[in-house]
Amino acid sequence: MTLLQLYTFSNTLNAFVSTSLGLFVFLKNPNSKINRLWVWMSLCIGIWSGLLALSFVSHDYIFILWIIRVANTSALFIPLLYLHFIAAYLNKSINLRPLYVINILLACTGWTPLFVITVAAKRCFPYYNTAGSVYFLFPLLYTVETFWAFYLLSKSIKDSTGVRRKTFSLILASGVVGFVFGATSFPLCYTDSFEPFGLHFVWLYCLFVTWAIFRYQLFDIHLIIRKSLIYSLLITLLTIGYFGVIYGVERLFQNSLGYRSLGISLTAFAVMAVAFQPLKTSIQRLVDWLVFRSTQEELGKRMELLEQQALQNEKLKAVSTMAAGMAHEIKNPLTILQTYAQFVTEKHTDPAFAKELQETLSTETRRIQGIVQDLLDFAKPKAPHMQPVDLAQLIQSTVNLFSGEFLKHEINCSVDCNFNSALLQADPDQMRQILINLIQNAIDATPSGGKISIEGSTHNKEVVLKISDTGKGIPKHLLPKIFDPFVTGKETGNGLGLTMVYSIVQAHHATIQVDSAPGQGTTFTVRLPTIEAD
Repeated sequence: MTLLQLYTFSNTLNAFVSTSLGLFVFLKNPNSKINRLWVWMSLCIGIWSGLLALSFVSHDYIFILWIIRVANTSALFIPLLYLHFIAAYLNKSINLRPLYVINILLACTGWTPLFVITVAAKRCFPYYNTAGSVYFLFPLLYTVETFWAFYLLSKSIKDSTGVRRKTFSLILASGVVGFVFGATSFPLCYTDSFEPFGLHFVWLYCLFVTWAIFRYQLFDIHLIIRKSLIYSLLITLLTIGYFGVIYGVERLFQNSLGYRSLGISLTAFAVMAVAFQPLKTSIQRLVDWLVFRSTQEELGKRMELLEQQALQNEKLKAVSTMAAGMAHEIKNPLTILQTYAQFVTEKHTDPAFAKELQETLSTETRRIQGIVQDLLDFAKPKAPHMQPVDLAQLIQSTVNLFSGEFLKHEINCSVDCNFNSALLQADPDQMRQILINLIQNAIDATPSGGKISIEGSTHNKEVVLKISDTGKGIPKHLLPKIFDPFVTGKETGNGLGLTMVYSIVQAHHATIQVDSAPGQGTTFTVRLPTIEAD
C-alpha cells in the first residue's frame, strides 16, 4: 500500500466512522439539542474527510478544485459546532452568534480563490489545496474555538467529581486527539515541506467518544446499548462464523465422501449449534468485561444495589428536610414551657398558676411528642397504609415545614386549595413525601424573588393538585425521562426523587404529569381518585 492509498483509507475510515456515530447518537434521541449539535459536527467531519479521500483518487483538476473547496468550507464549521456542543453539554450560556456570523461570512469566500487559490501536487498528493489570502482566518478560528471548548471542559473537570469528572475528561481527550491531529492539515496549504500525518489518526476521536458512550452513558444512552448494539454485532459475527463453519464442513464431506447429503448437513448444523452456544456465552462475557469491567450478572446486581442505596438516600434527604422544618415547630412549645419555668419559683404556691402550668405542660408535651412521632412514622419504611386524609391540612402543614427555606431564598409561596369536602384515601406519610420532594425541587429551581404556587381542586371525582414554580424549567431532552431512575438536571442530585414520587403515585392508582418550558418554570400535576362519602 502506497502512502497516498494509506491517506485515502484513513480519511475514508474517518468519514464512515464519524458519520455513523453521529447518526447513531442522533437516532437515539432526535429531540435533544446536544445530540443534534453532535450529528451536525459529525456530518461536517464526514463530508470533509470523505471529499478529501475522493480528491486523492481523482484526476480531474476542475472537479478536485471544486470538492476541495466544499471540503474546506464544511471543515470550517467543525470547531464552532464542537464549541457549541460543549457549551450545551455543560449547560453554559454563551453567545456564539458573532462567531457564527464570522464563519458564515468566511464560508461565502470558500468558493472563490480568496479561500483556496488552486490545487497542486504536494508531497505524495497529486492535488492539495493552496491557501488564499483569507484562508489564514480558518486556522485562527479553529484555534480560538477549540481552545475555548477545551477551557470550558477543563474548568468543568476541575469543578466536578466521580463519573462526571471521568466523562468530561474523556470528552476532552477525544477533542484534543481529533483537533490536534486535524490541525496537521493546515501547514501543507502554505508549504510542501510538512507531512499532514495527523490525517491518519483523526478517527481515533470516535474511539474515545464510543468508549464514553458505552462506559459512562454519554448522550443519555444507557446500558440498553449493550444489548441493542454490541450483542447484535456479536450475534451477527457468530452467525456469519457459524454458517462459514457449516459451509466448510459440508465442503469437507463433499470432497472426502464424494456426495451431497441433506441429512449430514442437518446433523452438522445441529452439532455446530450446540458446540457454538458455550463459545457465544464466553464471548458475551468477554465483551461485558472489556466494556463494563464486570459480567452481566454482576452488572445487574450492582445496578440493583445502587438503586436501593439511592432510594434510601432520597428517603433520608426527605426525612432531613422534614426534621429541619419540625425543628421550627418544636421551638414554639419549648418557648412556652421555658416561659412558665421562669415563674415556677415565685408562683408555685398560686393554685391558679399550678393548674395552668399542669394543663400547659400536658398540652405542649403532647404537641412535641406528636411532632416527633410524625417524624418517626415518616422515616420508618413501610407499605402504604390507606386511610381518609385531609389533604388541605396535610398540604398546609408540609408548606409550614419550608417556611425557613422560603425566607432564606426570598421565595413567595402561595397555597390555594378548595377540595369541596372531597375525601381522599391515601397514605398520609407517602403523600407528605410527594409534597416534600416536589416543593424541594421547586425551591431548588426557583431563583430569589421567584414564586411557588400550590393549587388544589376537585374535578370529575378526582383531586387535582398542582405545584408550580417560576424557575429555570426542565431541559426538553430530559422531559420524556424525568421519572426514570438516575435522570437529573441537578449537579448534586441522584435522580431518584421523582422516581420515588412516581412509584408512590402509581401505588395510589393516581397519575402525575409535568409541563415545563426552559426559563419559564415547571408545573407538576397530580390527580388522585376520591372516595364516596358515607
